[in-house]
Amino acid sequence: MRKKGKRGKGKREREGEKIVSIEKPIVGVTMGDPAGIGPEIVIKAVSHPEILGICRPVVVGDKRVARRALEAFGAGAEIKVLADIPPDLVSSGRVNVFDTAAADPDQIETGRASAAGGRAVFEDIQQAVKLTEKKKIGGFVAGPHNKYSVNLAGVHFAGYPPFLAQLTGSRYAFNMLISGTIRIVGATLHVALKDVSKTLTPELVGATIRAAGEAVRKLGIENPRLAVAGLNPHCGEEGLFGEEDEAIIKPAIEEARKTGVEVFGPLPADSLFAGIRDRQEYDAYVAMYHDQSHIPIKTVAFDSIVGLIIGTPLIAATVGHGTAFEIAGKGIANPRPMMEAIKLVGESCK
Repeated sequence: MRKKGKRGKGKREREGEKIVSIEKPIVGVTMGDPAGIGPEIVIKAVSHPEILGICRPVVVGDKRVARRALEAFGAGAEIKVLADIPPDLVSSGRVNVFDTAAADPDQIETGRASAAGGRAVFEDIQQAVKLTEKKKIGGFVAGPHNKYSVNLAGVHFAGYPPFLAQLTGSRYAFNMLISGTIRIVGATLHVALKDVSKTLTPELVGATIRAAGEAVRKLGIENPRLAVAGLNPHCGEEGLFGEEDEAIIKPAIEEARKTGVEVFGPLPADSLFAGIRDRQEYDAYVAMYHDQSHIPIKTVAFDSIVGLIIGTPLIAATVGHGTAFEIAGKGIANPRPMMEAIKLVGESCK
């Protein structure tokens, strides 16, 4: 006999399915570029008991791509295609897919950049943003993308943060790399090194500091301590090696302090990140450019990095790695970073 749990208890039961809490948040997950490892790691992650214990995942992407990945890597699970995402969605026993019809897998060659793959990245993310804004999902994780593929599709694309800023009408969005208690955010992201100093302004650095503080508070640290890295060797050494630290970074820090933020710097980047795996001196670090933010955390925690996208009204994250075309389709991709990203978004949605 079929039994129905009372919704007031936050549980529901169906034939062939175990009881699943419908109070767990619904988290959207896009597969990124279909030619990369995204479909593999997404299918592995959303089928994992560890993820099902935290949230109700929904793959936001083309059902054909999901089905092909499920057949190759899904250990016998089934797909349930959704035209809508109901608030009482049950996720146990099958992979829920909100079909975007954005990519025909027969037109995409595994391991190779293409306009078709880039278009899928672009369209899936737009759909995930819409679903979040409509409160159909609590937040989402974006699968690994290839910028060249998206640009082949005719979309100027410099990464998820600026794209989400554009889609949400936010002035800024930043990528905070997280692994455990290590949190590093860059004031700039995919900017040529020769253009970094021209891009940095007191307003931009100040916005990065504010976004970092707000993000860490949402993660449960009431009064975060933030460290800001300098741009130049020895923070410019009184202007001998550059003026940006005195003219741009220091005023932003001073302005943030006036609002009650506990922020330190600018501090020399060559020593600031020493011991970040073991020390708990700061709750988050603000870096000035891509490699300054990525190298420290990737050196000590490459396989467990989550990119939390901060500065927009949405809860969104991505993995800390790319499409890995060289191993796509081989079944050896590690889903752990994707799982950590889903867990972070799931916990943030509660």
